[in-house]
Order: sequence, then structure tokens, then C-alpha cells
Amino acid sequence: MRRRKNNIRPMLALAACALLGACATVEDVPRGDAAYAAIPVAPAIGMDYRIAADDVLRIQVYHEPGLSLEDAQVSAAGMVRMPLIGDVSVAGLTAGEAADAIAGRLGERYLVSPQVTLFVKKAVGRRVTLDGEVREPGLYPVEGRLSLLQAVALAKGPTRLAGLDQVLVVRQLDGQRQAALFDLAAIRRGAAPDPEILPGDRVIVGLSRAKAIMGGALLAIPALATGFIALDGDK
Repeated sequence: MRRRKNNIRPMLALAACALLGACATVEDVPRGDAAYAAIPVAPAIGMDYRIAADDVLRIQVYHEPGLSLEDAQVSAAGMVRMPLIGDVSVAGLTAGEAADAIAGRLGERYLVSPQVTLFVKKAVGRRVTLDGEVREPGLYPVEGRLSLLQAVALAKGPTRLAGLDQVLVVRQLDGQRQAALFDLAAIRRGAAPDPEILPGDRVIVGLSRAKAIMGGALLAIPALATGFIALDGDK
């Protein structure tokens, strides 16, 4: 009976904290299975990437080299400028959807059943922040899909003093910053899945550095089923 009480008591305390809107600390961010509910495992490479401003595209129109572009940069407004048809909105579209949009415009007036292929050469408009106990902290471009291990490698890996079991991922979600804590050492060993890092994410290696950077304070825990915790820095 004593063991059962010990299991129930922390759950009741956590529920009370959520209901009362009590504050938490950086140590209270989700970890383990709850962390993967907040920051999911990276999907297989090849799933559709959505084009963003400043991305560089290769656009090929079959049998029409004069209409094809090798290095077409997406404007800040999300447009790509094509011969004959002018600006085409491509931001937020997959490569296949953007190719269909261009083909549709070409087919309206200029070509019969145009065939267009599009490839994202550089996704330079999307970046992640690497901070904390990494060798080269900074902003890094996201080119396609990126996992947590790959993100840390962009910053030349962790320092010798880094706490690999304390890697914080901070994400903007529905207008609110969320966070989850991961064990990078376990991920390296293959003992834990490798979560996906998205453009705009901030990865902070080492809990002490995370507390210094984020201020250590967190807002009230949101719904327990989400696995997220909200950060106080947005006040």
C-alpha cells in the first residue's frame, strides 16, 4: 500500500499544479516519453518539405529550356519569378504543389499540357538556433529535414562539459513557446528516438545553460495530455 501511495502522490501534486496555475522551473519540462509527445520523432527523409521565403529552387519545364530556371530564389513575399508568366506564389507549398501551380499558369495561355519539375536546392530562409554547451553556438540554416543529432552536429557537437542528458528544445507553437528535455547520449546510443527539429526551434545543450538563457522560470503547465510546458519568456 505504501508504494501505491507514493505513486499517486506526485500525480496528484502535478494535477494540482496545473489546476492552480502554479509556476514551474526549467527542470520541470517534459522528458522521456512526454518529451517525444512534445517534440516528435523525425519522420523519414523524403516526406514533403514546404517552400519558404529565400529558398533557392531549380525549376525545369520539359522541352522548354528558355522557361527553365537553375537558381530561382523565392522572394520575401513567397513568390518566384518565371519567364512569360511573372510571379508565382510558392511559399507554403511542397515542390510538387509548386510545380503544379507553375504548370497551371503556363498552360493557361502559353503551353499545351506543360510538364514542370521543381527541386529545392537550398532552404536558406529557415534557421534553427544552437546554444548552450556546443562548440559553435549560432543560427544555422535548415535544409530539408533535421533531427536533434543533426542539429547539434551543425554547431560542431557538444563541448566536453556538456550535460548530454539535458538538451532543451524550445519551440513556438500556436503563439506560445513550448519546451521539452531530451537525453542526447541515449539518442546517440540508439536507446531513444531522434526528435525532429523544425525551423525556428532553439536547442540549448546543458540544463544550467538553459536556465541562464531562459531565466529558469516557466509559466503554468498546460493540459497534462499534451506533454508540453509553456515558457515564461513570452510575457
